[in-house]
Amino acid sequence: MSEQRDNFADLRSRVGRSLRGLGSDLDALDDAVAARFGLHRTDLRCLEIVARHGPMPAGALAGQAGLSTSAVTSVIDRVERSGNLRRSVDPEDRRRVLVEVTELGRQRGREAFGGLMHGTDQLLRRYSSGELSLLGGFIEEARSVVSRAAAEAAAAAQHDALPAGRR
Repeated sequence: MSEQRDNFADLRSRVGRSLRGLGSDLDALDDAVAARFGLHRTDLRCLEIVARHGPMPAGALAGQAGLSTSAVTSVIDRVERSGNLRRSVDPEDRRRVLVEVTELGRQRGREAFGGLMHGTDQLLRRYSSGELSLLGGFIEEARSVVSRAAAEAAAAAQHDALPAGRR
């Protein structure tokens, strides 16, 4: 029984190390793609958010990216100059401006991440529907854990940035 418990602990540890390694590998990929297209990492993250969610107001992008509205305006300006994003009038409320990915931005995304998407598709084809369901559920739950940890870290950073008398 002790051997089985040790094996289970080793497996959990291996999965945890693999997840941390995956995060580092994704960071390295994002660094390389951002550098390739002359973007900041934050620019690439915002571009990815808009590509995933579709056209959105700058305020919504700021919220999704965890940025201030002034910071996201700078990001939008830079990414728009690079040709990857554009501002457009919201057809449902002409007073509102949306940001959306341009065709050039989509083309660059396919070019930069096409190998990853193809490799991931080939990998996923090796698993059954039941296994994919299990993996998908695990990944969604892991993302929730990471999101909560990120929110806690952001709150702690904000708290630590306050002067001692205001905490």
